[in-house]
Amino acid sequence: MTNLNAKEEKTYNIINKVIQNEMTRKEAMVELNLSRQQVYRLIKLYYKEGKEGFVHKNRGKIPYNKKINLIIEELEILYLTEYYDYNLVAFYEEVKEKDKYDISYSSLYNAFLNDDIISPIAHKETIKLYNENMKKAISSNENIPEEKMELFESRQITYEQAHVRRSSNRYVFGQEIQMDACEKMWFGGIISYLHLAIDKGTKKILFSWFEYEEITRGYLILLYNIIINYGIPARIKTDNRNSFSNNKNKIDSTQFGNICETLKIELITTSSSTAKANIERENGVVKNRLIAELRHEGITTIEEANKYLNEIFIPKMNKKFSYEIDYKTSKMKTNNYSEEELKLIISEKFSRIIDNASSIKYNNKYYVPINPSTGAMTCFKKHTECIFIIDYDGNYWSKIENNYYQLYELEDRDSIMQKESINDKPLEKKKYIPLKNHPWRKNMMLK
Repeated sequence: MTNLNAKEEKTYNIINKVIQNEMTRKEAMVELNLSRQQVYRLIKLYYKEGKEGFVHKNRGKIPYNKKINLIIEELEILYLTEYYDYNLVAFYEEVKEKDKYDISYSSLYNAFLNDDIISPIAHKETIKLYNENMKKAISSNENIPEEKMELFESRQITYEQAHVRRSSNRYVFGQEIQMDACEKMWFGGIISYLHLAIDKGTKKILFSWFEYEEITRGYLILLYNIIINYGIPARIKTDNRNSFSNNKNKIDSTQFGNICETLKIELITTSSSTAKANIERENGVVKNRLIAELRHEGITTIEEANKYLNEIFIPKMNKKFSYEIDYKTSKMKTNNYSEEELKLIISEKFSRIIDNASSIKYNNKYYVPINPSTGAMTCFKKHTECIFIIDYDGNYWSKIENNYYQLYELEDRDSIMQKESINDKPLEKKKYIPLKNHPWRKNMMLK
């Protein structure tokens, strides 16, 4: 049985006297300085739990304020050592998923702010106040932990002004897809480009892909996966880079423009960032979260980054920030192409001429067309026009006279195999001596 302290023992003895008719309820009210209802409650407690019921329920438990302080202290150490480049909302979401810390976001935010720990995307006023407090502490030679000094140095960043928010409620799913690429040191200490596609109506990231350069193939990968997973969009809006527009009047002269024309997708290019504010804003949101997550997960290769990006990060972002798709009003057209057909349509194409050896030259290499159904090499006349195709998977095809052929790479045709003797010395060329009755020799004899 748990021992009662002096106050609890006094309360128990007085209620016991009331039960034994040794004291009235009014006398107990005076002795305990309690109301009549409280005395009645203690009498019920006596009958229900006995002496154990008079033990205070918080005995042996950590006080709430002390518990919160312990949690805050543990979270600050965790943030400064592992999650220092996360913004505070993303950090709170990460630790909340572990179901280990029972704390609200406001408590965490206020405690961090009081202890001079701010988010990398904090407001301008917050950064100003934070800088003043830290500089004051440094000038007064206060004992600042090394982790906080490192955090202070990393927070000396310029404030990036966000785009003006515009309403897009009049847009529906698939009506306009915005594409762009963002250059950053995303992972592994090297610069790479994140190609991103977002739906304007639902704010949903439809697909994303890392490449080491901003190239047409990156955008073709986006388009292919959008069509496979969702359908064919009505419109795509991009910037004015060469992948989409050679000049203001010839959008369809580019590889991407020709593909959009084949799929009946309206392609719009613009040089104004505010005209595609959704993708610009999303680039900022992704940057503030993804770089930190890739570092925390120890991802250093582009293959690992692309896998984490589309299997973990993008679904998590869409769940938090995007709207539900209304398929009744959707303008995403149904895809009636097979995957093989789509890979040939969404591909890079180059005009070529077949030479006198029935081969096609590309990047100083020669290829011959192979019939995909029979596997036999097919020959064509010299100067026959054809299309050299690099499909979605990077395989080489050709379109000749409205038929598709696989391409097989030949060895260098211009190399000449020279015969060498056993001692690695070239064989001497045998001289040709004409016969005595040869006309040339006869003339020489006559002269």
